[in-house]
Amino acid sequence: MIAVLAEDGKIIIPHELREDAQLKPGDTLDVQLYNATLVLRKRQPLTREQCAALLERSRSQPKPTTEDDLTVEQAIQEARTQRR
Repeated sequence: MIAVLAEDGKIIIPHELREDAQLKPGDTLDVQLYNATLVLRKRQPLTREQCAALLERSRSQPKPTTEDDLTVEQAIQEARTQRR
């Protein structure tokens, strides 16, 4: 399916896709660029159960160490160097 980008940046999502994705006027979409591809995803609030599961999972994770922080900082620096 094809959608046309207007000069003001708006696009019209074809009717069939809106129906399949259960999109309605006023719905909020997350828009991201991933590997040169635009990704649209309907934003849906988390349920209480999903929130509780995320919190529980985060509590069971080990605390980051100073070594972890240094590793992350090094990875960021390498990524920045490769972009230049």
